[in-house]
Formats: sequence, C-alpha cells, structure tokens
Amino acid sequence: MAKLTAWLVTLIGVLLILPLIGISQLDALSKWIIPLAVLAVGIGKLMRNYSGKKR
Repeated sequence: MAKLTAWLVTLIGVLLILPLIGISQLDALSKWIIPLAVLAVGIGKLMRNYSGKKR
C-alpha cells in the first residue's frame, strides 16, 4: 500500500504543478485524475485498516 500511495501522491503533485509551469493541455484530465487518485488512496487505507479486524 505504501508504494501505491507514493505513486498516487507523486502523480497528483505532477498534475498540480503542470498548469503552473504553462502546460494546460492536461487540465481537463487532471480534474478527473486528482479526485480518483485521492479516492483510491482513501479506499485502500480503509480496506487495510478494516480488513483484519473481526469482532
């Protein structure tokens, strides 16, 4: 999970920096990728936290 989180956070960072340096062609794509990446990190961490706990 740590590798997935690291890759997704890096992807989010790159997508947030691209418009600041003048590359705006991916602007529409980044509006979808950023929320999906954040959602993937959140769901992955929730699954990890609750998968082993059975009461």
